[in-house]
Order: sequence, then structure tokens, then C-alpha cells
Amino acid sequence: MNFRELGALYKKVRQSRGYSISDVTSDYLNKSQISKFENGNSMLLLDGFMHAVAGLNMTMSEFFLAVGNFEAGNLHKFGEKLKDHIDIHDIDGLKTMIVLNPRTKEKKIFNVLVKCAIRELSGQDLLTDEECQFIDKHLTDIEDWTIFDVNIFGMCLEALNTELVYQLGLQLAEKDNFYKDLPYNAQVDKKTVVNLYVHMILHGRFAYADIFEKKLELLLRVSDTEERIVVHIFKKVSKYRQGKAPNLLAEIDRDIQALKDFGAQGLAKMIEIFLINYE
Repeated sequence: MNFRELGALYKKVRQSRGYSISDVTSDYLNKSQISKFENGNSMLLLDGFMHAVAGLNMTMSEFFLAVGNFEAGNLHKFGEKLKDHIDIHDIDGLKTMIVLNPRTKEKKIFNVLVKCAIRELSGQDLLTDEECQFIDKHLTDIEDWTIFDVNIFGMCLEALNTELVYQLGLQLAEKDNFYKDLPYNAQVDKKTVVNLYVHMILHGRFAYADIFEKKLELLLRVSDTEERIVVHIFKKVSKYRQGKAPNLLAEIDRDIQALKDFGAQGLAKMIEIFLINYE
């Protein structure tokens, strides 16, 4: 994040909290300095930026959490549109979401997410080497992920090397105490670890899957119904694919049919697609 982006985000946070520029001025900062910072014309020194955040009556942690929520908000809107197409397996609709020659980092990220969804649903791989390297660099360059980054990671596993997915996934799972303090963040964290578990099984990394399964035993609660159902079914998929229980295929089929009978057609269809595309 450069100083222009930081200034623009500071302005968003200030306005969302109902503060005017005059409200955040102090003996250390005048209106002109704050205005230039927000408009990307100049950077504040560290102590000046700390005073600017203090002027919002926020700690630095609270400020950057708010920034993460703005980013997550954009992803949420995009994700809702993406989900609409995924739920009805609309590959053509997903392709219309791809931005040609994307210029912003956010649009490049969203393109990768769309192409990952297309690959998962149809097996069609539209990801370029450049895009895979871009998302790899984005995730590995950031030391402390926001919930925006956790969301991205969970949605773009197919663009990453399996070994990198495992290493990043372990780091995420070890930080579950940080994420579980906020309900929305905790739910995203759980879904991402479930995605990691399924991903490892589908790619034949059963030892890695076992590690994430143990993490999920600690993370998931009784109320996490959908996540627990997915884990329950993919435990059987793991055993079947390792040749430990050849008779489990019929049981897996019955589980999927039960989901359909209970009205969870979307989840059932998604599991079926995964099993077909990763045979």
C-alpha cells in the first residue's frame, strides 16, 4: 500500500466516522497537511500519521482493522455476484466478470478469483502464469493478513502451488486466535480451513489433509453445520481415494443425495463437481 492509497483510505475512515478535517486537526497537524495527505499530494511522517489516527479517536489497530473492513466490503459485493453465477453453474456468466487488461491490483485479484471458480466448476483453466505469480506474490509479501487477504486465499487455492498452499494454510490456522475474536472473520477463517482440507484431499495430499482435519476439530462448533457436513463427506472421500474403504463410494453418493433431499442442492452439486473434476 503506497501513501496515496493510505491517504484515500484514511479519508474513507474519517468520513465513515462522521469527522470533518477540522475535527482531526491538532497542534501537530493542520487542515492543509491532512487534506494533502488524503488527496495523495504528500505523505505524513510516522508521528504525524499517528496523530491523524488519534484524531479519529482510534488506536492504530482499530484503524487498520477498519481499513481491512473497507477492502473486505468490496470483496463481499464481488463475492455475492460471483456466488450467484457459481450457484447456477453459469460458466458464461462468470466469464463476463473477467476484466480485460485490468489496471488496478483489486481488479487483477478479482480476475484470478473468477478464473479459479471457472476451473473448479468446469475444469477449464484460464489462469496465466503471470496471474499465478501475481497472486503468489500478493499473499507472500504481506506479513499480517487482513480478512480481505484470508478471503482471497481461500478462494484462489487453484492458482497456487500446493506446497505454498500448505505453508500459508498452516500459518493461517496458527493465527485462529486472532481471527476468532470477530464473528465474521472467524466464519471466513473456518470456511478457508475447510477449503484447505478439501483442496488437499482432491490433490492427493492426504497427510496434509489430516493436519487440517485436526485443526478443524478445534475450530468448528456444533452450529457450523455446512462446514461439518463437508468435512464429514470428505473424510469418506479421503479414505476411498486412499483405497482404505472401496465400499465408501456408495455411501458418499447417498450422502450427496441426502443433501439434495434436504434442499441443499447447491452444496450437493458443488461436491459432485469437485469429485468429477478431480478424479
